[in-house]
Amino acid sequence: MSQNAHTLHLFFEDPIKLKLGQLVYQYLAAGNTEQAQRWADKLGGADLAALWDAQWFNQQVSAERTHLLLCFDTGTHDDLPLRALETLFAHGLRSAVLEVFYDQVGETERMHFDQGQWVSRKAFFESNPQWRAVVEPAHERSTAGEGGRGADSAPDGDEEDPYGHSKDPAKPISVAKLRKDEAERKKKAEEAAQAFIDMARAMGKSGKSPVQGLIAVLLLRAGFKGLLQAIVFTVVTVLLFKGFWLWLGLGLVLAIALPLYYMLSEYKDIHGDDGDDDAEGGEEGDAEAPQGEPPAGEDSAAHTGNKAGH
Repeated sequence: MSQNAHTLHLFFEDPIKLKLGQLVYQYLAAGNTEQAQRWADKLGGADLAALWDAQWFNQQVSAERTHLLLCFDTGTHDDLPLRALETLFAHGLRSAVLEVFYDQVGETERMHFDQGQWVSRKAFFESNPQWRAVVEPAHERSTAGEGGRGADSAPDGDEEDPYGHSKDPAKPISVAKLRKDEAERKKKAEEAAQAFIDMARAMGKSGKSPVQGLIAVLLLRAGFKGLLQAIVFTVVTVLLFKGFWLWLGLGLVLAIALPLYYMLSEYKDIHGDDGDDDAEGGEEGDAEAPQGEPPAGEDSAAHTGNKAGH
């Protein structure tokens, strides 16, 4: 069974917050929610349901002098621990590094968080250079041996950087907004999947193929694309050039021609040229058939010769 392995490096604002966070997670991992709640209250009343997901398994909690290390596994379609990070940032967490190994594809990905925001790897270490030796020990040794090169440098680029698989945002984004965006994306994907399932069921009841329904949707989308382009063309030309009725008439023509063109192109992309290939194959077969048959005279002569031989 495929699963995602998560490793969370949690850096707190002070040693007291670190110790409280350690006690909360150690009791949660042990299944002692009563003691976990006790220390969560001391941490500032953190919600245990937000800190710990019931879907996590193979949990391990270890406390280092500088940070808390939390490891757990999830299913391949489960969410990232963004809710836990959002809650922790509201209760004494300063920064964090999340590493996820996707067993299904055999790839590793890292995300860096600082002051309640998802930030780039470069920005994280510019703000917290002291944590590089903790979260990237191999990289720290290699850069030290090369004369102390930059934070993101590697001999031949990220290909040889063991920590170059960082997933970086275009600009810093709050964990709360990131979690909201991820939830909306997941909801839209589920709604799209459910809509297709409903369409397939409806078409199955009516005796139609779901594939035909999908093709109809693609053709409609192609037609809408052509119509939209015709409208944009008409609006731009009417506003920028003289000859209102000329451009309006041309726009109406395009409103008919472009959707038909895109729908025909989409139809050809879906079906290909199977019909033409079959027709050509049939003609070639008809042309080659006579070549394989001997002429009537030769066949007769051969037959007579065989009789004479006997």
